[in-house]
Amino acid sequence: MTTARSIASNFSVQLLGKIVSILIGLVSVAILTRALGISAFGEFTTATTYLQLFGVVVDFGLTLTLIVMISKPGIDEARIVGNFFGLRLVTGFILFSLAPLLVLVFPWSAIIRSAVLVGALAYFLMGGASMLVGVFQRHEAMWRAALAELVNRAVLLGLVALFAFTSPGVVEMVFAMVIANAVWLILMVQLASPFVKIRPLFEWSQWTLILTHSWPIAVSIIFNLLYLKGDILFLAYFRDQTEVGLYGAAYRILDVMTVLPTMLMGIVLPSLVAMWSSGQVQEFRIRVARIFDLFVLVVLPVVVGAQLVSSELMALIAGPDFTASGPILTWLIVALIWVFLGTLYGHLVVALNKQRVMTWGYVSVAIVAIVGYLLYIPPYGMWGAVGVTLLSEALIALLTFFVVFKTSHALPNLTVLFKALIASTIMYLVLVKLDAHVLVDLLVGGGVYTVVLFALKAVTMKDLQVLLPGRG
Repeated sequence: MTTARSIASNFSVQLLGKIVSILIGLVSVAILTRALGISAFGEFTTATTYLQLFGVVVDFGLTLTLIVMISKPGIDEARIVGNFFGLRLVTGFILFSLAPLLVLVFPWSAIIRSAVLVGALAYFLMGGASMLVGVFQRHEAMWRAALAELVNRAVLLGLVALFAFTSPGVVEMVFAMVIANAVWLILMVQLASPFVKIRPLFEWSQWTLILTHSWPIAVSIIFNLLYLKGDILFLAYFRDQTEVGLYGAAYRILDVMTVLPTMLMGIVLPSLVAMWSSGQVQEFRIRVARIFDLFVLVVLPVVVGAQLVSSELMALIAGPDFTASGPILTWLIVALIWVFLGTLYGHLVVALNKQRVMTWGYVSVAIVAIVGYLLYIPPYGMWGAVGVTLLSEALIALLTFFVVFKTSHALPNLTVLFKALIASTIMYLVLVKLDAHVLVDLLVGGGVYTVVLFALKAVTMKDLQVLLPGRG
């Protein structure tokens, strides 16, 4: 079983890699928005969001299922990974071949359709690379996955910068993703070779077994994505690309932050599965409570601080033309609270093997979200999208929490939450009085929040050592 120390080590390595990747990603966004402008960035956002839907369908829950299946003792890892890889290649080829054809149904520009044609290959390559992360989690070698992702981000940044100066267009920027993702996939296969030789296998009996395990996760994730990304697609259908560009730029900030809870839960999922499977119920509950503490400590100051600096932050990252995205970010960032909690309890649903039960929850929320988008996006545009997104994220977080609690009786200790709220409030009051550059606001706000947390004893040095590993 994954040990507490190895979890902490894996988290530290991947966190460092993610921070650098996020910074590189923000620079890439800054170049993209400035090179393309609001309307063209809207077209870029529409094309990539459309392809993300196909990416989730292609994944069919395989990424999470791979982590669960190779975490069990006595398995033939090479055979399992090979069949996962082969299945992903076949399904990816089929569905991403359909993507450029089905996009013709939508009333979008020729530029968007060309971007989808090129981007289908980019997302096909990305799917293979991202699925293999489970191998590195299994062998506690996340630095290898982090290195591959960093190279991917660096190559993408370099190509985006090159095209911004030589040929700034939507299709060119998508083509940059093709090259960067090809490098990513090659590196992931090579870096995994010391642990398992990855070669595609096409054993129908194994594929049937894999799909039997993955389909409940797949259905959940697919319907999950309908309310997560449906806002942009409905917005692109009913409104012009300028509005999509403004909304999409604000949404990029949300996307940047959501990688953190997903990363952490990916690391701890094998140990949570092992704990629950072996009957370590109390240890499971303790681990869940500690992760909840960590999540609220991270997300609350971000949400509170964004209420003051959102417009300045959007101007800094995306450029002055995107200052109008600031008010959207102010409201959209509130969804981050529900995203963190939904990610936590959504992964716990997998650990508890309650995917089939939760499927109905995802379907119900997807229906509510789609009806909401149809009712409110045509008249209210991106503000209608924000309102429905907030509602659907809250519903998912509450439903997943209910399923997890009913099964495991795992409850968070709200002491850290209350202290984090106090620290965030004090940080807000300080920043209100501070008239400075947004970067100064971020530094001062982070410093004040940290000092108050330690003053309230919400976090001690000992807590920092054991919070994530979850030593009982």
